[in-house]
Amino acid sequence: MPAPTQKIDVACELFHTALSHYFKEPPEYFATICLAGAAEELLGRHLEAKGGESSFTSLQSGAVRISRFLNEHGEPAQAKAIAFLMNNAKNSSKHMDGDADSVVDFDPKTEAEDLLSRAVTNYYALMAHYELQETDLLIQFTEGRK
Repeated sequence: MPAPTQKIDVACELFHTALSHYFKEPPEYFATICLAGAAEELLGRHLEAKGGESSFTSLQSGAVRISRFLNEHGEPAQAKAIAFLMNNAKNSSKHMDGDADSVVDFDPKTEAEDLLSRAVTNYYALMAHYELQETDLLIQFTEGRK
């Protein structure tokens, strides 16, 4: 029986594989979305377990605060509604609820970049807690986003 695998190692494998799909020619954005989404979530949970704030939580909280100013009645959007929007590409790429749900309607490149960005933020924050490697693809993605 093989030894148990640490979930941080699972998250890192998913993350680095997502980066490789993103930079393939032609790019594989839907594979990136699924893998980066899973990695972002796992990395975020590890970060929160270490006392940090995940990129998802940070962005969600910021969106709720901003929505308060955008709504003329001063009521913020619900955190659950923001979470639904933030995870729409990830979830609609891997689930299908019958014939009426047979297409995805978003820009896959933009959504792949957003999920990778959240995963990258979590990954860099976790470098303070784990011996994580800054790979060439990670540097290429980070440099390309500036």
